[in-house]
Amino acid sequence: MDLIYRYDPFAPLKWQPPTDADEALQLLLEGHCRFVDFVGRMRQHLMGGSSTEPMIVPLDPVSLGLPLWHEGSPTQMPFALVLGCSDARVPVERVFDQAFNNLFVVRIAGNVLGTECLGSFDFAVRRLASSLKLVVVLGHTSCGAVMAAVDTYLDPLDYSGIACTHALRSLVDRIMISVRVAAKALERVCPPGIKRHDQYRTALIEAAVYLNSAITAFDLRRQLEATALPTARVVFGVYDLDTLVVRGMPEAGSAHAVDGHGLSLLAAPETAEYFDQLSVSIAEAVARKHLA
Repeated sequence: MDLIYRYDPFAPLKWQPPTDADEALQLLLEGHCRFVDFVGRMRQHLMGGSSTEPMIVPLDPVSLGLPLWHEGSPTQMPFALVLGCSDARVPVERVFDQAFNNLFVVRIAGNVLGTECLGSFDFAVRRLASSLKLVVVLGHTSCGAVMAAVDTYLDPLDYSGIACTHALRSLVDRIMISVRVAAKALERVCPPGIKRHDQYRTALIEAAVYLNSAITAFDLRRQLEATALPTARVVFGVYDLDTLVVRGMPEAGSAHAVDGHGLSLLAAPETAEYFDQLSVSIAEAVARKHLA
């Protein structure tokens, strides 16, 4: 199997930035589909599948960040701001198959909102308002920061792992609300005594990961309403480290379906009531997967 990066100097430069949030979201989902397809074909080949067709990856100077029309650095014009986790297994530009200057990426453990993180967000939406159309909160499964918060919730007396580190305690404190909401939602949809299930911790971690991203998106949406960028949309999703697919809901639908049930980014909750409904839906999906 051949993987070929190809540059055609005579090919026209086709990149056109999205004009609205719908186009920006579509660009991200299409890029993610390319990434999922690329990885799937590579896996098939590595597992012994026959493949004689080469994989062609087109390159052009714009995607590499080369200044073509003037000297000096190009103007910063990202169409999406992505708040993601610092986890090295989740390279945001690669996950969405986006080129140089397409994304303004802020990464912090647990994709939580702190003062510095909000400062980066405020800078982006105020200085880059002419190009930004979309704000994305991207969590991921098996998040270490969420695991730490879940373990603290399940065994609050075993605090030695975080007691001596103020920074880690701060992360855990910010994520703890998501853990508590997830635990409450699981209690609502599961029979009594569910905490004694041997997969309860796993289920609670997964539910908290999704709810943590949703809460952060909810907060960013409120922040956005106070800025001069009312046309940008806020969405959230979770990158599954096992399947390499971004979903708005746990294990929902086909990995290749670009819709609200499969590969997707969901709109940030607008009200507390909607967030409550979302927490129940996430808990039901997680319970079917781990606690049935």
